[in-house]
Amino acid sequence: MNLKEFKPSELMKKNRILTVVIGLFITLGVVSCERDYITPEANDFSDAIAVASGNKRIERGNSTSFSDLSKGVTNRTWTIPESATIINSNGRNASNLDLIHVRFDVPGQYEVNLKSDFEVDSIALDTTFNVVVLDYIDTKFEITSIDATFSEQTAEQITMYEGGTINFKDTSLGSPNRRMWSFPGGDPSSAGGINIDEDEKVKNMAVSYPTIGTYDLRLITWRQYPEGTKDTLYLEDYINIVENIDPPTLMELTESEAGVIHLKYNLPLKLTGDLLPSLTLKVDGVDAAISSAAINEDDNRIVDIVPAVNARSTSVASLSYDGAGGLTRLNDVAAEAFTDKVVGLFVPPNLADDTIYGFEDGGAGWEGADDNIGLVTFTDEQAASGMYSMRMEATQDMKWTRSWSWKEGSEFYLEAGTVVSIEFKMWIDPSYTDGSIGPWITKNEAPFPQTQFWTGTAGLPRSEWVTINKESAKKWTVPETGMYFVAFRFQKKGVVYIDDVKVFHPED
Repeated sequence: MNLKEFKPSELMKKNRILTVVIGLFITLGVVSCERDYITPEANDFSDAIAVASGNKRIERGNSTSFSDLSKGVTNRTWTIPESATIINSNGRNASNLDLIHVRFDVPGQYEVNLKSDFEVDSIALDTTFNVVVLDYIDTKFEITSIDATFSEQTAEQITMYEGGTINFKDTSLGSPNRRMWSFPGGDPSSAGGINIDEDEKVKNMAVSYPTIGTYDLRLITWRQYPEGTKDTLYLEDYINIVENIDPPTLMELTESEAGVIHLKYNLPLKLTGDLLPSLTLKVDGVDAAISSAAINEDDNRIVDIVPAVNARSTSVASLSYDGAGGLTRLNDVAAEAFTDKVVGLFVPPNLADDTIYGFEDGGAGWEGADDNIGLVTFTDEQAASGMYSMRMEATQDMKWTRSWSWKEGSEFYLEAGTVVSIEFKMWIDPSYTDGSIGPWITKNEAPFPQTQFWTGTAGLPRSEWVTINKESAKKWTVPETGMYFVAFRFQKKGVVYIDDVKVFHPED
């Protein structure tokens, strides 16, 4: 059964007027649908001043205001859309009004034009204001796909096997920028309702249903700027999850930050035997011991596998299961065997912004340092990834070529006592004559605690990208909490390209 719990009524819409005055030395306040403001002295204006006021983004049925406070007007013409109405004319000719309140009843993009002639022939005013009129909020969604071995869909209900996933898309009318989903029985069970930026991220939702049952669905949408009344779409018993007679499907095989391998299936699991002898873990092609394997206490679709030794993110790990370890669904349907499934190993995140430190913003977060002598540019000539890299060229021997990311918004936060290292990619031109290059991590405030990660270049290949990871050579304990930046420098002639700079916490 479909139930639309709330629809906004045109009678409930409030006539809001928010006045913003654009002009020189002018203050205009509109507090009702009629003019109520203090007229400044004539000598406060020049003869050619145009003044505009009002919201230019409104909801249908609301009003916004436009005004002309120019001095010496002899003739004035207001032009509004046919679907709009001047609500303060009271039968008067609009050309006699220096302030009009206009109600817009039809959604769309419109123009309001003002033309004024003046006592001085050389002065004329021709101004056009753009207005966006939004419709009332009307909550809707669509199903973009259903990932399940069995599913059927009608207007009233979706039926599918347990463990399947439904992909929803918010298609609400009225340009809402806020939304909140509720998926009882689903994973996730809810989303949104936080703020504009976060709610935009959940416009599309993938929701899995691991348990048999019939579940409701609710989507609430609304709008800020301009305000749009909340509208709720509530569907009762919309999701019908039935028993899946298939074996469980392996969904993910990933490693957590703690080094635990998560073997995730689409359905709840149980163990009826000893799983350890049936598992084989390989790291870089060599068998690795496993300490334990058990069903996750918080999510029984996941098997937690703890290796005896934590695999590094630079390694390649794979897992095999021979099918004889008693891993089954709750209905005793056994999980199938698999061989050499690649484990997605945990990679320490970049503490510095990937866009700024991968130069994909065109180097906006970087600049030549104060003592830079060489040329620093950001180019698409060479790129290890994406479109851009940083090109550094030393033009004079024994003069520093130096670039840093010391611009507001490009620094990154580090806490005192934490340990960090650095990684970057480098393309060395055959013209490069220096024996090393110096990356630095530096705090952006005095006394500027810092450290350097000097990198020898003599043995590195030319004309190809090389990944430089300094973790094995140096780990720096951060001395002070605050914002930090990265700098690169060298001082002998030649060209080098830098890309994909990463500051990270080394793995244990």
